[in-house]
Formats: sequence, structure tokens, C-alpha cells
Amino acid sequence: MLPRAASKLLAAAALAAFAVPCGEGNGLRAEDPEGKIQPAIALNVFEARRSAVVKVRAKDRLGIRFGSGFFADPTGLVYTHAGIVMRADEVAVLTCGKELPAQVLVVDERSGIAILKVDASTPSIPIGDSQKVFVGTPLMLIGYPEDLGVSVGFGAVSCFDRKILDKYFSTTHIRADISVERGQGGSPVMTLQGEAIGILVGSLDSGAACRVLPMRAAEKVRADLARFGEPRPGWVGVEVADAAEPVSGSAAIVGALDPETPAAQSGLKPGDTLLQVGATPITSSEDVIDAAYFLTAGESTEIQVQRGAEKLSIEVRPVLHPHARRQDMQATVLPDAKIHLE
Repeated sequence: MLPRAASKLLAAAALAAFAVPCGEGNGLRAEDPEGKIQPAIALNVFEARRSAVVKVRAKDRLGIRFGSGFFADPTGLVYTHAGIVMRADEVAVLTCGKELPAQVLVVDERSGIAILKVDASTPSIPIGDSQKVFVGTPLMLIGYPEDLGVSVGFGAVSCFDRKILDKYFSTTHIRADISVERGQGGSPVMTLQGEAIGILVGSLDSGAACRVLPMRAAEKVRADLARFGEPRPGWVGVEVADAAEPVSGSAAIVGALDPETPAAQSGLKPGDTLLQVGATPITSSEDVIDAAYFLTAGESTEIQVQRGAEKLSIEVRPVLHPHARRQDMQATVLPDAKIHLE
């Protein structure tokens, strides 16, 4: 989830839901940001995927909220925006003219997503490789704006964001130049091959653009849920800063180490240059942010370092992050230039 000051996309309260039944048109025109009709292939993707996109309705003591979501597999698993269902007493998804009660499996404030489950066999959107998109990759989004039927938007990857103002996101976000509206939080963002590469989690410039959580980050939450029944963010307790000159292609050096941390107990030492954490290559301290997001408590990971003239591989076993259930897991405040491998 984005920091509160940056997130403009929480679904607002409304009085009633509106869902377009599957197979019914709504006068939709699929246009790109310049107003040109997209090629037939994009419209074919829309028709193929629209039945797997749902409107999410959540009710609590303050009223009703609406947002969007999508089926991620045929067993009725739904991805949506965490802000829609957070603290809800009752949740349902509206799909193909039907309302299905939904169980909230997890609300993960660190990533900004929630995972729901309905008791039904469902269509689904295949999960794509979010690491294979680049600046300029064409994208499309399908979702439900407030009080409207299913809508589609087109755009492209404009950049990759690691922070906003003085805070780093928990992992790199995709910025896309797709116009979005209230109610579309939780929508799937797809390639023109119809594969979901991200989930809409925030808007920019009054909805003129948006931020997207990569599916790789969302799938980390799902994998933890499947294995442990809850998210398991890992923590090793390393403070990292950038050196003046890189060593072996990396400027990220280990700073102070508490002797009680998993990092220190595994053999990492202050002054080590980080080269790789798990599957993530490290060239600067900022790379540590993505590496840290994918650490799993209780699951050993290999950290490669340069220590003097020697390259070492050190196995570290992260523990559950001490702030795992706190909202400030969303981002790390940076009063100075130091980043934490947490």
C-alpha cells in the first residue's frame, strides 16, 4: 500500500453496487491516451478477461465500500486492494450478474493488497512475469469505476518507482500512464497478451496516471499464505549504506550490526560489500529494498559479499520482521542515507 499521503485510490462508500453481466456490452470504447482506438487484439483481450474481473463490496460499521479485483486462479482466489476490505464485517464479489460471499484470507498492509476466496469455480487471469516489462511496454487495465460498469484503459510503463518524497516503498512499483478512477483500486494491470503483471494500488496526478504493485510482489504474499497461513516477511537486521567507490560492481556496504541479529550470527561483518541477496543482484543500497521484500522468515537465503580480496557466500536464516503487523511496513523513512536489509 502506498503511504497515506500518496494513496488516492481507496474505494469510497456507496449505496448500491452495479455489475455488468458477462457477455453484455456497455457502449465501451477502448481508447489509448491519445484517443486512438486500440487494435483488435487488445479488444479481444478485454473480451477474454472481463469475466475474471470483479467488483468487490465491503461493509463495515461506517457503510459500504466498493473496489475492483480479479480471479487469479479457477478455484475462486481473488486479488484486490487492501483498503477496500480492511476491517470489513462482510465482503462479497459481484461477477457475471451474481453476488458471491467472499472470505478474507489476508490483508497485507505492506504490499497494499488483500486476497479473498469465494466458493465457486471461476474464470481467471493468467499471471505474467512482471520482471519482463520495461519502460514503454503497452499495458491495459480492466476495472469497475464507482457506480459504473466494467471499463478498460490503455497506457504503457512510464518508469519504476522506489520511493515517494522521503519514504521508500516496500518494493519497487511500476508507474503507468493509465488514467484511473475511484473504485478501480485492485484492478488487474495486464500486457496485451492478457497476462496480469500487476495490481492497481495508487493513483497519481488526480488519476491521470497510476502506481502498480508488480505481480511478483503479490505472488510472494500468496506463496506465504499457502505455506504458512499468513505473510511471513523476513528480517536479518543489516544496516546498509553506499560507499564512495564500488567494489566488484557494488557500492552497498554493511554498516553497524547488532550481535543478536540473524545477519551477525550468520557471519556477516561491518564493511562487507553486498553483491547478491537471494536471487537479487546488488549494485547499490537501494537494491537492498527489493531483496529484503522477498526474504521469508524461517527460510534460509544466500548472501554473497566481497570481504577484502575474497568473495564469500553466507547463509542467513531470517526471522519474522519485528514490525510485521505494523502499518509502517509499507515504507522506510529515511532521515539519512542508510537503508536496512529487513
